[in-house]
Amino acid sequence: MKRTFLVTLIVIATSNLWAAPGAHGPNGEHLDTNSSVDGSWGRQSDGSVALSMRQQAVLGVRTELTMSQSVATTVQLAAMVRAHPRGHALVQPSSDGRISTVAMQLPLTGDWVEQGQALAYLQFQDNAYEQASQSSELAAIRYQLAQTERDLKRLQALDELADQQSVERLKTQLQSLLAQEQALQTGLELPEPLRAPISGYVINHGVRNGQWVEAGTTLFEVVSADQRLLEVSADQQLSAAAITAARFTDRPGELVLRGVAPAIQQGLQQLIFEYQADGSEPLLIDQPLEIVALLDQQQQGVVLPADAVVRNNANLPVVWLKVSAERFMPQEVRYHAIGAGQVVIVAGLSDGQRVVVQAASRINQVR
Repeated sequence: MKRTFLVTLIVIATSNLWAAPGAHGPNGEHLDTNSSVDGSWGRQSDGSVALSMRQQAVLGVRTELTMSQSVATTVQLAAMVRAHPRGHALVQPSSDGRISTVAMQLPLTGDWVEQGQALAYLQFQDNAYEQASQSSELAAIRYQLAQTERDLKRLQALDELADQQSVERLKTQLQSLLAQEQALQTGLELPEPLRAPISGYVINHGVRNGQWVEAGTTLFEVVSADQRLLEVSADQQLSAAAITAARFTDRPGELVLRGVAPAIQQGLQQLIFEYQADGSEPLLIDQPLEIVALLDQQQQGVVLPADAVVRNNANLPVVWLKVSAERFMPQEVRYHAIGAGQVVIVAGLSDGQRVVVQAASRINQVR
């Protein structure tokens, strides 16, 4: 009698061992937890994967129990990175001329420059007639300047005998001539420095030493390292009040909604988000990426790491359930991204299932 009771306890304990948490489907249906395999470890005939405890340790398998919770409804949106107006500047000459580096190194695309740094110099070059005319005018101004300085010195040498009104007149004339000389000298003899309006990375638009350029030509762009705008095109109408937050799908960082376009363009609604980098790798201009907008609506689901969701042979999203100590079963799911490294499973899972959250891709590759 005692032996029969002991055998019964062993059978019950063994049965409980194999019916581990997660041995039921999303609707409460019982999953086949038969621990027998097809003669070896690996992929089984029913699509499951059998792995010994040692193999699981080598692969780094880690699981978690599922628990449904209320999370914000999300919508995934396509975005394009644009330069921020406050972090983007153009360097353009104010007149025609030739580029001169004046014994300096011409900045290359990707170089970092500081605000106010001279990137190049512009040597003004008018046609021969205009240049000769301005040179002649400069020579005449310098002659008048020299004559006025001599007259002023002669009157100042007379001390009290000098006419003070004449002295003041000559001083005023001298200041006027000096200003005229400086203006003409700047145009003819001194090059215009092309300076960086802000600090940032340079984009060199093919500028070369000695190159002839016209006024208003964009020679350089300077882009800050941390300020970006994201243009988002949504195929559904979203109000600014409906969006509570926005995140990247593959990197950390919060996005700030700056505005919603008042008109639909090509059937899409335009939203503008602002991004301030926090020391991470900067976003590239015109880089396409995906973002997730969190809405002011709630949904029920199971939050998991994004690595827990993989694709099966039919390219459908699945997670791997641990249905026994050494057996894993794929389960098709529907999910939404809710931020960098996280997803919410909205269909396919129920509470109390044990899901592989680490090394799911390795289990998925077992053959």
